[in-house]
Amino acid sequence: MEERQDRDQLRIGRRRLLAGGGAAAVVGSVGTVGLASPKEAMKLPRVKPAPSPIPGGIEVPDVGLLHAFIPGPEGSSTPFAGLPGMGLDVEPSTITDFEGFTVFAVLSGQAEGSDGKTYNVEFDVRVMQGEYIAEDDSRQRGTFGFF
Repeated sequence: MEERQDRDQLRIGRRRLLAGGGAAAVVGSVGTVGLASPKEAMKLPRVKPAPSPIPGGIEVPDVGLLHAFIPGPEGSSTPFAGLPGMGLDVEPSTITDFEGFTVFAVLSGQAEGSDGKTYNVEFDVRVMQGEYIAEDDSRQRGTFGFF
């Protein structure tokens, strides 16, 4: 009986795993905010040939075209940025010529800055894993994170 309780305490259910993963994503996102702007991130060295972005997306002021769509019911929007849900059948991946698995979440809440002020924060978190045709037409396999 005691051995079973110990074994059950080591078990991680899907709900607990996803909750922990979501917390890790938030911590990772918060830890990297301000390290690189989207334009600077495009200049970072790449190990494999880069995937091609999906056509179209969202026009973001002061950034430009963000090759991403926001899955969600039409008429809904994210709580702080007000980004509209574009439907339940939009492409969640940000890579074109991609075959694989995509995870998508919008995380929002409040955080206290080192200046003592409370800030509204919102993160669009996506992870893609699979095969893609790279910009150089080579077939590649990779895992990508976007937030």
